[in-house]
Amino acid sequence: MEHTITLTIPSDWLEGQLVDQDQLRQALLLGLAQLRQRQAALDAAVQVVQVLLTTDRIHHLSAELVEGDGTDADRQVPPVLPGPPVSEILIAQRRGEL
Repeated sequence: MEHTITLTIPSDWLEGQLVDQDQLRQALLLGLAQLRQRQAALDAAVQVVQVLLTTDRIHHLSAELVEGDGTDADRQVPPVLPGPPVSEILIAQRRGEL
């Protein structure tokens, strides 16, 4: 199985300055730790799905629900509504201003 790790590299590393080997090593270890956490979360989700399917209460799950990796990229952007925020409306109502 192939995985991709995205690392943020400081700009001074790209400008030809010396790369601190310890910092590079720490960045790689952090990336690997994040990859392992993501894989563990995915494995746990698969186990939950398997348990749900064996209960006979659920007979089918959408592939989109099962295959999502849980990243924010899978989420929709919240809609932007005109007017004041709901929190401000509630505060005004409580004060009797509306």
